[in-house]
Amino acid sequence: MKNRPLPISMLFLLSCLASCSKSSHGPTAPVAPTTSIFFNANDSAIIYPLNLAYIQDVDSVHTTLISGEYPDTSSKKGSIAIRLLGDTTGRFRGDSLLVTYTDGNGNVYYNNADTTNYVELDKYSKAYNGVVSGSFQLTVTGMAGSVVFSKGSIIALYQQ
Repeated sequence: MKNRPLPISMLFLLSCLASCSKSSHGPTAPVAPTTSIFFNANDSAIIYPLNLAYIQDVDSVHTTLISGEYPDTSSKKGSIAIRLLGDTTGRFRGDSLLVTYTDGNGNVYYNNADTTNYVELDKYSKAYNGVVSGSFQLTVTGMAGSVVFSKGSIIALYQQ
């Protein structure tokens, strides 16, 4: 009988140690998805690391704005803004699409209503920081000429 309390106290001590070691790790913070807008502009690869998606009403039209840019601390210049009519997945082309591209030299380009230009969204999460993703292929023109975007991909975070 005298031997019995010792193993019970050892079990209690071991269970305390096990529970303490488990709780010391704490919960892990959720990791936000990495965003990017990638495309080939003529022969150059362009990657914008800061990309957000917004729903905006322009006059009486419900649109989605996807913006891509470099961080303020970057020496790189330029940006892209893709505006789509609507706020859902699908293929947007022609008059359902407005793209504004500013290159590193400050030249501004716009798409035309050509139906070969398209942006296709395959995922559109409307939760804060939800993923909006898809692909695109476009030609934009401006005073400096035309730029062909090929192999375009989008991963942006939805903002409210």
